Amino acid sequence: MKHLLFLLLPLLFFSGCTYKNEALNLASYKAEYTGPISKNKKTIYLRFVKDVRSDKESIGYLLQNSEKLATLYSNVNFADKYTEGLQYALNLAGFNTDATSRASSMVVEVYIKNIELVYNDKNFDKNLQGEIEIEVIVRSNNEVITQNFKQKGGKWIAPSFNSKDLEPFLYSLFADSINDIVAKLTRF
Repeated sequence: MKHLLFLLLPLLFFSGCTYKNEALNLASYKAEYTGPISKNKKTIYLRFVKDVRSDKESIGYLLQNSEKLATLYSNVNFADKYTEGLQYALNLAGFNTDATSRASSMVVEVYIKNIELVYNDKNFDKNLQGEIEIEVIVRSNNEVITQNFKQKGGKWIAPSFNSKDLEPFLYSLFADSINDIVAKLTRF
């Protein structure tokens, strides 16, 4: 029995310290928009949100000793989540989103170009970095305006052995990028 205990103890220790790389989820956008409000209740038509990334499941990686340890992935349809969040934030900003493309003063197309999270093994510095890159095309009064948004962030989190611990950071990048786009649209 004593020998069995000595065999089980190291097994328990080593199995408890492995990295659990589970698919990351993205919570729905909550009522967080507090930016400027659209004047004159402009109508806006969100034509589409497209995810144009070549690999739609990969959203980053883990670094350990400057080498890629694992790829972070997600099964979330980011285009659908972004559409839902953007519609909600546009309504909060005072836009009328119940219009067709012909009846609206602005037609908006959104392209998700990049989503990347990098978690490293640094102890006292920002060990989680992230970036979301979005291109927005606005058609208004025979004008076509293209804006690029790059939402970057970084923070220190406690050493983690579970990819699910990165979800709040992914959500904050997601919500901040939506808020920046809507704030910019209120200025048109």
